Amino acid sequence: MTSTQLVEIRGLFPVTNSYIYFSHASAGPLPMTAVQAMAEFGRRRSTEGDVPWSEADVVVEETRKMAADLMVVNPTEVAFTDNTSSGIVLAIGSIDWHSGDNVVLMKDSFPAVTYPFHYLLPDVEKRWVTSSELVQDPDSVSRLVDEHTRCVVLSWVHFLSGARFDIKSIARFCRDRNVFFVVDAIQGLGAVEEDFSQVGADFVVAGAAKWLLGPQGIAVVCINSRTLPRLQPHNLGWLSARWEGFTDVFTMKPPKTDASRYEKGTKNYLGIYGLQESLKLLLGVGMPDVEARVRRLTNLLRSELTKASFEIMTPVKPEQNAGIITCRKPGTKSSALHQKLTQKKMVCALRENWLRISPHFYNTEEEVSRFLEVLVG
Repeated sequence: MTSTQLVEIRGLFPVTNSYIYFSHASAGPLPMTAVQAMAEFGRRRSTEGDVPWSEADVVVEETRKMAADLMVVNPTEVAFTDNTSSGIVLAIGSIDWHSGDNVVLMKDSFPAVTYPFHYLLPDVEKRWVTSSELVQDPDSVSRLVDEHTRCVVLSWVHFLSGARFDIKSIARFCRDRNVFFVVDAIQGLGAVEEDFSQVGADFVVAGAAKWLLGPQGIAVVCINSRTLPRLQPHNLGWLSARWEGFTDVFTMKPPKTDASRYEKGTKNYLGIYGLQESLKLLLGVGMPDVEARVRRLTNLLRSELTKASFEIMTPVKPEQNAGIITCRKPGTKSSALHQKLTQKKMVCALRENWLRISPHFYNTEEEVSRFLEVLVG
């Protein structure tokens, strides 16, 4: 990506006019192209009453293909849902649980991942692994799996530490033992490149409102094509069927056989129209260049923070990190540093008394330098 292209892309993000925004692990700003697409859809709903289903469906399928291209999977494996939690709930309900089953979970996952298992499967044994255990010993998951393990559920990138895990090896391990593998990808998808067709997880779920730079209330879920026939009916509705028009609504239609069958009713068209533009931007730049930019900025942050004697939680090895740098200054309250940054309109997240800094590809080295001047100086 050239400097001219970077300037043009930054023009799509008005947030850069007022803030240094390094909090994409919390919420990614919408590019103006997404705002305009959503506004136009809303305008048409207001002035025309409706956008024809056939026209909106074209946008849905285009966006589905873009999401599939970003994940390097087949579009038939991609469905849209509300958020990461909805995707996790979809996985839980689609798996045929048996008496005596257990599930392996990350103890310090974000609650969106663990709460559904707590509420919906109270009688299923929970086995726990921590993110630090996974970083230090990738086999820590395999030692928890036995003949009664039905599912392993992990985050691809940890929401706090920014640690990235070897989901490809874990997926292979689970596949060889006929164990379902569910991946929360929200903190990695859009920040780092990955070929999910090679990963081979059964479910990969990611809300669009962080690194994908998409609207809230829309998420993608990728369901492996070899997994679909194994799933029990769940989250199905009238639009889970194959409709070619709505002139005959009383004849029962056959169900879809791909992942889109889980889009049970009227879709979040507003969210999909916005997500299309966000995906178009990421694909236009290319995930290799997106990842390279993110890595360049996080490496710069790590280097300077290390020199300033900050403690950094995020693993050093490139294969074990993504777009997050989590740090704190020994002897200094992180809340005070966070307030200092906030007063200067420099945005990062305060989590568990750590500063979580998460720049994206449209941020600049100059922004990093200014941010560090306030944080370290």
